[in-house]
Amino acid sequence: MKNNFTIESNNYKEIIVEIRREQAISPQISDDTILGYIKDGIYDINDVCGKKQDFINNLVARSLLKNYVLYAFYKRLAEFKELYWSDYVRLQRDSYVDSNVQ
Repeated sequence: MKNNFTIESNNYKEIIVEIRREQAISPQISDDTILGYIKDGIYDINDVCGKKQDFINNLVARSLLKNYVLYAFYKRLAEFKELYWSDYVRLQRDSYVDSNVQ
């Protein structure tokens, strides 16, 4: 599945600052490290949901992404998937478009 990121490059800084503040991430951890987790999370969420999500305006998608980064940072993604699967399902449901194929 081709997956384009839905956060423009100038918005990465904003979400990195937000993640650092909310998750009390040390300034010694580089922005590039956090950015890598963000990109992985965007890819994973879009891939599972089958549609690009709006991580700027959709607060469910944004929250899921921030939690993905937290769990990825601590190498706990299996636990994350278990705890947050309902959020993936919610995004899938909200993104569903009936194809009218019968």
